[in-house]
Amino acid sequence: MNNKNKQLKQTDNGLGILGPAVAGEPANLSALRIKLSNRQKNLQGEIATCKVLAVASTDLDQEVDSTRESLHARFLLRQDQNIWAQLTTLTAVNSDTWAQEKNYWLLHHDHFILAQKNLQIAIAVGLFAFLLLLIVRKSLPESADHGTQLSAARKSLYHYLPIIAGVGAATLVAHLTGVFSPLVRIILFTWGVYALLAILVTWALRPSGMVFHHFAWGPRSLRSTLRNLRFIALLSAFATAWLITDPQDYLNPQQQAFFWSIYHLLMLTAVFRLVWVAGAKKPFRAYPFLRIIILIALLATALFTLMGYRNLTDYLFFGLLMSLLAFGCGLFVSWGLNDFWNYTARKNGRWQHALKQRLGLSDEQPLPWLGWFSALSHIAVWLGIAAFVLYAWGLTHTGFSLIWKYFITGFTVGTFHIQPFRWIIAIALLILLFNINAFIQRYLSDNSRIIGHLESGARHSILSIIRYTGFIIAILVGLSTAGVALHNLAIIAGALSVGIGFGLQNIVNNFVSGLILLLERPIRVGDWIQVGTTQGYVQKMSIRYTLILTFDRTEVFVPNSELISGQVTNWMYTNNVLRLMIPFNVAHSADIELVKELLVKEGQNHPDVLQDDPRGIPPTALLLDVSENALQFYLRVYLDDCNKSFNVQTDLRASVVESLLRHHIRLAHQQQDVHIIPSQILPINGTTGKAQDPLESGPQ
Repeated sequence: MNNKNKQLKQTDNGLGILGPAVAGEPANLSALRIKLSNRQKNLQGEIATCKVLAVASTDLDQEVDSTRESLHARFLLRQDQNIWAQLTTLTAVNSDTWAQEKNYWLLHHDHFILAQKNLQIAIAVGLFAFLLLLIVRKSLPESADHGTQLSAARKSLYHYLPIIAGVGAATLVAHLTGVFSPLVRIILFTWGVYALLAILVTWALRPSGMVFHHFAWGPRSLRSTLRNLRFIALLSAFATAWLITDPQDYLNPQQQAFFWSIYHLLMLTAVFRLVWVAGAKKPFRAYPFLRIIILIALLATALFTLMGYRNLTDYLFFGLLMSLLAFGCGLFVSWGLNDFWNYTARKNGRWQHALKQRLGLSDEQPLPWLGWFSALSHIAVWLGIAAFVLYAWGLTHTGFSLIWKYFITGFTVGTFHIQPFRWIIAIALLILLFNINAFIQRYLSDNSRIIGHLESGARHSILSIIRYTGFIIAILVGLSTAGVALHNLAIIAGALSVGIGFGLQNIVNNFVSGLILLLERPIRVGDWIQVGTTQGYVQKMSIRYTLILTFDRTEVFVPNSELISGQVTNWMYTNNVLRLMIPFNVAHSADIELVKELLVKEGQNHPDVLQDDPRGIPPTALLLDVSENALQFYLRVYLDDCNKSFNVQTDLRASVVESLLRHHIRLAHQQQDVHIIPSQILPINGTTGKAQDPLESGPQ
């Protein structure tokens, strides 16, 4: 349909170029127009046919899927004999069939297998290897060199090594001598695989292991769990040995059904007990709902086994057990990866130190990209677990191909086409560009040859502009890679303008103000500024706010719009020079010239005060006010660094007071004169009324 539509579009363009028929036009032009018109009609008919076929194929595909699902449901829900009927069928087997079954298992080359010398030699060699390793294990000390205890992993290996040695020796001799009968093969394979699985389980749950701290179980609970896991390992090893050996069985499938039902019930009981016990302990007790679902599913599978739904039982049995196995392995591998990456992030490791030296990093610097490597490793593990679980529940190669097709080509949701592969590539590019942006900033900040000669505020502005520019470029590249048409951003911007008009004015205002501050740089990182009642050091400048660290060590977030629209005092814009006017109140009786001389002398003696410097005026003593209480002098000094303001004021006040006291110059304090008017004094006898004038009454 796509090809026909393209051809039709080309034909329509050709007819459009030729235009309508004109009288007297050349014959070849008329013939070409007629040819294109006929082709246009043919293409329209072919497109209509394609559409009919597409609709028909869609209906047929839906019918096929519906029929397939119906057949699959009927296959799963088909009921055979229940377990009691299976037992009855098994007991009704004739004696000839049992005799053939017995001869198949116990005879080899028409001789009893235990009576054959080669098998006896294989068994003897296996028992000898088992006993030898058993004696060696008993003779091993309980502790290794230097008095350290043996590890749990080594103890587990020592415990099962005699079984592995005996089974391996017997298997090798039986294979070389030609007495590797089905029964011998199943027995040896079962015990060998069981020993290996037991070693793996014991090693994984050892107390000193990398995942045991996630459990922190008691010794009794741990031993019970290990016994249950070993029993499950034994049943699994037997089933694996049976499937690999594929022995000849004279019983028909209905007669064999009882044995497989018993096997299913044993395995389901063991797994149910494991989930029941382990699910109530840390860390699985945090997911009680999941535990209940698993237990119900196991009980339902056992019930279907008893009722004779063999197909449904096989489906649920394999899917549940493989899912639990995958989930358990995923947890163990995930915990192991966590411990590995945490160990990698340590500072005192030997190989970490060597790797940091190789990368040119100091011991205090962290290894780069550890977080991304950790995330990618976990994603890979759980994607593999998810694929295994889907396979366990019956997803075939065709299903995986279909998933891969949708993953690559994408699917449509409404009018939006989603391509997961492109989105993953976009996310990977986004992460890569973010890290490249961070690397460029780190390189510029560490490399003094490029921007190291600039002041700290200029370096901060350059790095901020690079950071936001890189962020915008990364977002645009990521959206373009994901398949988002960038010309549609105009529509998004138009939609955002409505939101800006209603509720985003402050955000946009602060954003634009931040850009202005970074470009014009009236305020820089490290400046001492005052905004309203807040003053302190500019600690950080972002695109939305400015962080100010006040003198009492509190952090104030000031929106950038206030720094643009309001009045801001920057004490360090052009330089760090600061003028101080330190007041001193001296009594009226003091020698004015002596006081001025002492103030100037103390100002000249301070090392942080500018003396003969064009940036300021030498220390000067000024008499700026004469009040009713004191002569108010000011010591005017200039500092080369405003950060030393409070320390210099403290030093100068202390030294000037000491100098004035040494010269017997008294500091003035606020005072009040009280005048007593005799006519307002009450008589001694306390009578009220108007007091008499002493001139009228005469002396008392």
